[in-house]
Amino acid sequence: MRKPAKASSLLKRLIIGIFSIIFLIGVLSFIGNQSKVLVISHQETGEIYAISKIQPGDKVTYEWIHSFEHIPWYEDFYVTDAGSLQLEEIRVAGFGAGIPEDKGTMSVENGMVYMRDLGDMFDHIQWFNSHTALQYIAINDSILIQGSEMPHHEPLKLEIKGRITQWLNH
Repeated sequence: MRKPAKASSLLKRLIIGIFSIIFLIGVLSFIGNQSKVLVISHQETGEIYAISKIQPGDKVTYEWIHSFEHIPWYEDFYVTDAGSLQLEEIRVAGFGAGIPEDKGTMSVENGMVYMRDLGDMFDHIQWFNSHTALQYIAINDSILIQGSEMPHHEPLKLEIKGRITQWLNH
């Protein structure tokens, strides 16, 4: 009669072990899927110029100098749960070529025109970099990279990627 008791105890341990492994895999998968990175790369070569951990709710800011008006222009994007970029605010020191005049809720504060509550969604942002136009890209008001630190007149791309290990080993 002892043999069935040992077999029963062994079976219980085996079942608990299997469920523990399944639970651990689930937790690790969840943590891995929550980890995201912001990647700035060359559109054609894939060369990476900046990479940073990022999470939903983080703010990504571009500061530009308008090419014709030579005035500062700021764009604030927020990272969504899905890893998209949601444009929520534009601040600009005036109006000129290419500056929208009727976006979102508008106000003038301290000499800047604010366009808020925009809600425009982007999977990524592509641009031709200019050392005279792009001043910097920041995450939560901390500069990640200056425009002058990336190649001049080259096609660049900013996107949010999942799984940190996928990009840190790239």
